[in-house]
Amino acid sequence: MLKLFFILIVFLLGLYFTCNYSSKQVIEGFDVSKTGCPNILIQKGTEIYLHNSRQAKIPGVNPIKFNNLEEYTQFVDWQRSQNINCPVLFLQHSYDAQGKSVYTFRPSPTDPQGGLPPTLTYGSDAQAIPLSAQKPPQTKLVDASRDDDPYNENSYPGFDPMNMYEGQYTPLDKMYHEQEGKGKKSTNPMDTNWGGVSYTQGAIDAGYYAGDEVSIAIP
Repeated sequence: MLKLFFILIVFLLGLYFTCNYSSKQVIEGFDVSKTGCPNILIQKGTEIYLHNSRQAKIPGVNPIKFNNLEEYTQFVDWQRSQNINCPVLFLQHSYDAQGKSVYTFRPSPTDPQGGLPPTLTYGSDAQAIPLSAQKPPQTKLVDASRDDDPYNENSYPGFDPMNMYEGQYTPLDKMYHEQEGKGKKSTNPMDTNWGGVSYTQGAIDAGYYAGDEVSIAIP
């Protein structure tokens, strides 16, 4: 009897949720990170620098400088008290035997786990930031399906079955994320600033994607 009562309660709760919340009210982007969140942490000696690679560098603001680990720990505690959760990539700066700047990837500034095999990157602070957090250089596409003017003008890119541009940043990648850096909302669910189902549907109804619509003839 108790089991049936529990099942009934769960069913009623599910029914209540279904009746009061539609799928258009639930906004879930592919990436939940925010452009205002710092994402790179670099330690140089006792000093720690917190960078936001998605925003312009401003002295004293980006990066934020901490004189020691204790100051950074207090900052993180304050973030958590404000329900701010910003995952960061931690890099530890040092010099190799040739006197070159070396950046070592570490799990955490409070637990660097020095016994781990080092993953090194060389150069300046800007070069130490991984390409995934930077704007990578563009690689132009070589597309034979378009190389026959004027017959293939304004056509869609050809299919690349061999994934020749895997891991490279092409003009197509730039077009795909062009709304992410413009305005407050994007119609693309894969962007971090996606406006939600209703926003995208409104753009479709307004004709934003009219040039991409396909009509299927039904005999």
